[in-house]
Amino acid sequence: MFYTSTAPYYTFQGLVWRRSVTFVMRPLILILLFALLVISQINTILDADLWWNLKSGEYILKNLQIPRADIFSYTLHSREWIDHAWFSQILFYIIFTLYGCLGLNILKALIISLCFFILFLISSGDSRKIFYPVFFIMLSVLAFGYRSFVRPELFSYLLFCAFLYILEKEKKPYFLPFLQILWANMHGYFILGPLLVFLYTLGEFLSGDKIRARKLGYVFLATCAAVFINPNFYKGAIYPAEVFIKVFTSHKIYMQDVNELMLPARSGFGRYVFFWLLAIISSMTFLINLKKAKLRHILVFSASFLAAYAAARNMPIFIFVAMPLGGMNLEEAGAIKNINARKYYSVLILAICWLIYFFMSGRYYISLNQSGLRKTESRLSALLMPSGACDFLEKNNIKGRIFNTMDFGPYIGYRFYPEKRIFIDTRTELYGEDLYKFYRGAQNYPKELENLQKEHNFNIVLLRHLFSDTARLLKYLYAGDKWALVYYDRNSAVFLQKIPENSVAIEKFQLNFKEKKLEAADTNMNTAMFFEKIGELKSAEEIYVKLLEANPGFLQAGNNLSAIYINTRRIDDAMKLLQRLLKYHPDSPELYANMGALYLSMGEKERGLSVLKKSLKISPYLRQASYALGLAYMETGDIENAFKQFSRYLKLDPYDSRAHRLLGDIYRQKGLFKEAGLEYNEADLLEGK
Repeated sequence: MFYTSTAPYYTFQGLVWRRSVTFVMRPLILILLFALLVISQINTILDADLWWNLKSGEYILKNLQIPRADIFSYTLHSREWIDHAWFSQILFYIIFTLYGCLGLNILKALIISLCFFILFLISSGDSRKIFYPVFFIMLSVLAFGYRSFVRPELFSYLLFCAFLYILEKEKKPYFLPFLQILWANMHGYFILGPLLVFLYTLGEFLSGDKIRARKLGYVFLATCAAVFINPNFYKGAIYPAEVFIKVFTSHKIYMQDVNELMLPARSGFGRYVFFWLLAIISSMTFLINLKKAKLRHILVFSASFLAAYAAARNMPIFIFVAMPLGGMNLEEAGAIKNINARKYYSVLILAICWLIYFFMSGRYYISLNQSGLRKTESRLSALLMPSGACDFLEKNNIKGRIFNTMDFGPYIGYRFYPEKRIFIDTRTELYGEDLYKFYRGAQNYPKELENLQKEHNFNIVLLRHLFSDTARLLKYLYAGDKWALVYYDRNSAVFLQKIPENSVAIEKFQLNFKEKKLEAADTNMNTAMFFEKIGELKSAEEIYVKLLEANPGFLQAGNNLSAIYINTRRIDDAMKLLQRLLKYHPDSPELYANMGALYLSMGEKERGLSVLKKSLKISPYLRQASYALGLAYMETGDIENAFKQFSRYLKLDPYDSRAHRLLGDIYRQKGLFKEAGLEYNEADLLEGK
């Protein structure tokens, strides 16, 4: 009896099948990965800085010279300005002129995709297994979404990745000084070039490779020399270092107010959850590869993490370091040997497809609480540029100097330079701490605004009313007799000083809400909150009611309306509304805060205290709950806890005159009359007395 063996045939057939799967699946994964990278970067453009970058690019091309002094503001009196991003600005202006915001978004998408492609080449090494590199890219894309902005720093990211590739692959490091010349004229992060070369040099020296350390040492000296090749010579070369030192030493106020300069940890784990996940996982790979981890990698990883921990704006630098090093660590540790990559191709494809859906559906931006401002689309965010207010001023030929909010400054400068100049914009390092303090003070202390007006003689105030930091200034201007509200829209408001030069415009445009009927354009959340801020509660209430009729579960509208009901003593209406909303949002700390305030107004002090504690347990930094809890302690006679609570609350909102006055009362009860006087004096200043 004879048997015919078919094993070799099936082995050969299986080999052919596996190779064909590899041949098809790998390119498919890379194509989908590229699609993910592009889609993740095509989103609503939020960048206030974009406008002064575009205007600077226009100025350079039209005048064929780089500005050496400030051209936008009247407060700086043409102070020396080191425009280190001049070449990036020219490119932005040309692309925006030819292709608009879509062109800028595509440019951003292509640059970031190229960055990750370079990092993929680093992390995949000589291995053809791509599981870990693709995994870290997917995680890095999620983490990078926090800083997906159209800014000159895009070119810094690309050049940083190029430096990393050349240093890691040890290929033609003499190219680095030439790249450094380009970098020194594109963005202030060019200081990272010499720093990265130095860390690699130090790592090789400490590891005992003196020959390579010496070679890199020469490259380091050459890159340091290259930074001087810029229009401002030595001033341009040392400018980023000066800014860095000022921001993290003397200019502490910026780190308290400017989000991108704040510690990421201050915002809690949830806001930057993907960044922290990448940090944790990539750190663990160093533990897995502890025996083989290279010292240069440890130095670069540690330095980039410290930079990201110090300020949110530095997070991409860490992301671009953590992504390739995480994959390399796992490969060096042998973890990659235990994975049959072909088995996981389908998993990678499904994961990438899900992430594409995650971005396109908007769920990514919802998870980051950015959905009100950002989507997967290509347009400029209307909420963060005062186009309507500028149209109003231009159409009606209203003359005079403008006092503006900082993030509106770039757009106003873009629209009106050289006819009009601005009070301040987002170039915080140029304006300095003193002017910034005056600007911040003017938003909260009426006397500060009056002093600034006398010094700089502005007769137009153009404010962003969106969000909360201008609420007190809006109320002061509207309630006083020196300024007239002549225009508002979903994000901005214009006030004119009551002087003869503005009399015609004021007579024609001053708004009287007792006679004004609400229009369809007013029926939105932003306008309702604006009315509430200036004290027009009837108009605000009318809008909130309409919004709730259209969407009964609208949390913010319902919460704000319940606060109006509580403050106007409509207890039953407030209770019914809050109970209804809690069915939709059973874990809302805002609703519990208002419910606690409602119980206090009803005289149910202990119940109110309990509900307010519950609110703060869910959200420890919720201002309305923190203030109300202080009141609850006072009403229950617990002075010590009331003192602690109001002290805690004033760290969240140091400009609340009510809290300062109540804290003064507590000091007086304790017999601390000097401290009480200081609190009363602060309350008077905040109220303009």
